[in-house]
Amino acid sequence: SFCTLLRNETMVCAARKGKTLGKEGKLELIAANQAKIDSRRQRDDNKWAAVLSKMDDEKKKKFTGVGNQGLKKSRVRGVTRRSQRPQTGRKEDTVAFDTTIHLSKLLQGRTFHKRAPVAVKKIKAFAGKLMKTNDNRIDSSLNNFIWHQGVKGVPGRVRVRVQRKVAEQQNESASRQRKRLYTVTSLVPVASFKGLLTKKAESA
Repeated sequence: SFCTLLRNETMVCAARKGKTLGKEGKLELIAANQAKIDSRRQRDDNKWAAVLSKMDDEKKKKFTGVGNQGLKKSRVRGVTRRSQRPQTGRKEDTVAFDTTIHLSKLLQGRTFHKRAPVAVKKIKAFAGKLMKTNDNRIDSSLNNFIWHQGVKGVPGRVRVRVQRKVAEQQNESASRQRKRLYTVTSLVPVASFKGLLTKKAESA
C-alpha cells in the first residue's frame, strides 16, 4: 500500500495519484516499502537457515523443493502445504464436473421479478470461478429448468454439469494464438440431492 506514515506523522494516501508527492516522493515510498520487504525476507531466511542447520539428512529430505536446493535466488524455507501436494503439471483444457448449486441461498432477499435473471448470473459466476474462464454459457436445458415456474419460482437447488471446452479457431493466423477456453453449464436431472457431492465427470 502507498499509505505510509511519513516523518511528520501524517498519513498520505494520495501518493498513487501524485497529488501530494511528486515522482521522487513516490519512488522513495516504493524503495522504502521494498527495503522493508527485503528485511523481513532476510530475517525469515536466517531463521530457517538456523533451523535447517540443526536437522539430520533424513529430516531434510522433507524440505526439498521449497527453496533448499542451493540455488542463489532460492529462498530458505520450511515445508509448506503446497510443497507436499503432488505435482501433476498443467491441468487438462477440457474437463467437466457435476456439482449442486444452492440457488435459494444465493437468491436470499432478492426481489421477485429479479430472481430468475439473478440465478442465471450467479450460475455463470460460479462456473467462471470453478473453471477460471471469462466466457461462461448456460445450456438451454438449464435455462428452461430455472424459468419453468416463472420469474420468481426459481428452484431451491439445481444439479449441473460444468464443462470447460476449447473454442474452435476461426482462421489460420489464430492457430498461433493462445487457446480460448469457454464453459458450458447444463442440467443434470436427479430425483434427490441428498448425498450428492462435487465429482469429476467425463467431458463430452
